[in-house]
Amino acid sequence: MLKVCLFFISSVLSTSVLAQQWQQLQSLLPKGTQVSYLVLEAGNQKTIAGFQEETLKTPASVQKLLTATTAKLTLGDDFRYQTVIQGDKSKLKGGIYKGDLRLHFSGDPMLTRQHIKQLLQQLKRTGVNKIEGDFLLDNSAFNGYQWSNGQAWNDLGVCYTSPTSAIIVNRNCVQGNLSVTSAEATKARLFVPDYEPVDITADVDVVTKEQRDTLFCDLELTRDSHNKYHLWGCMVPRKRAFPLAFAVNDPNTYAQKIVTAEMKKAGINLIGDVKVATLAYQTSILSSSVMASHLSPNLPVLLKQMMKDSDNLIADSLFKTIGAHYFKQPGNFRNGTKAMKLILKEQGIDLENAYIADGSGLSRHNLMSAELFMSVMKFVYQQDAKLGLLGSLSVAGVDGTLKYHKGVNSKALKGKIIAKTGSLKGVANLVGIVKTPTGDKLFVLMINGYNQANSVTNAVIPRVEKASVYLFEKAFFKHIYEGTTPQ
Repeated sequence: MLKVCLFFISSVLSTSVLAQQWQQLQSLLPKGTQVSYLVLEAGNQKTIAGFQEETLKTPASVQKLLTATTAKLTLGDDFRYQTVIQGDKSKLKGGIYKGDLRLHFSGDPMLTRQHIKQLLQQLKRTGVNKIEGDFLLDNSAFNGYQWSNGQAWNDLGVCYTSPTSAIIVNRNCVQGNLSVTSAEATKARLFVPDYEPVDITADVDVVTKEQRDTLFCDLELTRDSHNKYHLWGCMVPRKRAFPLAFAVNDPNTYAQKIVTAEMKKAGINLIGDVKVATLAYQTSILSSSVMASHLSPNLPVLLKQMMKDSDNLIADSLFKTIGAHYFKQPGNFRNGTKAMKLILKEQGIDLENAYIADGSGLSRHNLMSAELFMSVMKFVYQQDAKLGLLGSLSVAGVDGTLKYHKGVNSKALKGKIIAKTGSLKGVANLVGIVKTPTGDKLFVLMINGYNQANSVTNAVIPRVEKASVYLFEKAFFKHIYEGTTPQ
């Protein structure tokens, strides 16, 4: 009996020591940083390490793991977005179509102006030379807000937050640049391609670094209705042009102008107008009504780009599409949330304690815990033969958002960490697998509330370095990979 008691006490003390040793890693983080983590043996589900794994934190783009899993379960690998021109073929006589035609948008995040051109060329080949009616741009696939609740207002003018509407052309994004034309220049020069149907002006001063710091100025953007933008503030001289990417805040007007221009190029005479119309929601497209059609890449291709490049537009479009598919009604952020929770609950993953606002992780309202993410990661790992999602994760030092990630860029870890990243201001999360000599380890690492400017000198490690998220990540993954605990 005494031996049993001593063994029990020894085990408890050993577990306590291990926990303390893992928590010592936190001294490598900037002061005030909040961290949660959970590490398991993939084979037997044995817990290797855990800290505050039940605490809810901002997930950022690791939220896309939920979106990818739900999309696979609901939409399936054969899913493609379909953009079609619909009409009544009996109304076409002698090259004249009498009535309105309908261009149905489905929220395809990959649809481009070139695809619009090809659709109109298809329509032309059916014999349509003249339309005696209106050309309706159908946006009924989605409804509600174009951005999720909780997104930062000052991010909405840039392309990584392009609006998720049913009507998407060119990723609802316009490229341009600012340049300094000479050493004596006092104003920056704006360039935006002439073919882009947007109104962008600039009044940007060229200043020295010292002047910028003294004036507390920076490059600013004002957004107005109908895709009007104004750049102002200041920038320091640079040899190369400064790239710009403007989110199209009014996708309807943008698409109207593109379709109007491309219809003229196709040689189709439109008597009426190109109009945006919210028509009756369609659960399926009748082939008899299709006069021209375009299909997106299939779901596995979409998910690979979404996960490896952390593509927000694909994620939020799929999120709304999941809601539409599940409830047979226009998709939005609300029914996408409900559908996701119900679909994952059918697989034994209960997210009722989570707050889900979108599919991309851009919203600051999202709340998830390391424990909840681990339940999804275990399911994805165990069901990889069916889901095939592990191949869409980024590989350390090889591809995606982990190709140059400083926290995993050592030679020893190259190719050994397969994960989804999640980054926002003050947020650095990772969820995935460490492939070790003794087998796969599943991990969730959630770092919130860090401020690199508050880094402190670290005395725990041999070299005197500044504490940082990357330093913590390197130590964290080193110990998982080597199967050791920090000393």
